[in-house]
Amino acid sequence: MPDPTPPTSIDDAMDRVTRFREARDWDQYHTPRHLSRAISVEASELQEEFLWKDSSDVEEHLQSDEGREAVRDEVGDVLISTLLFCERVGMNPLTALGSKLEKTKKKYPVENT
Repeated sequence: MPDPTPPTSIDDAMDRVTRFREARDWDQYHTPRHLSRAISVEASELQEEFLWKDSSDVEEHLQSDEGREAVRDEVGDVLISTLLFCERVGMNPLTALGSKLEKTKKKYPVENT
């Protein structure tokens, strides 16, 4: 039975997605090449939730239980694929995030906005 509580940390999330993968013997398919493509596919499915919707349609979609669940599922898929990619290549996702934020902060200083 799946654990209905959300992960409490990145380590917990990584542990859960890798256990899920290993229980299904999917490790053999999760190469960096395939996982990087999976991230793109899942992000596209997230975009599809908003395709051809104007601002009021988007707001309505996000307010409905069905729309919110669909968007939550797609965000989950993007995160799962990203965490599996990071695990496969030995990269800490928080380190990647922190590094990118620092680079972006230097590229776009507050003074210039």
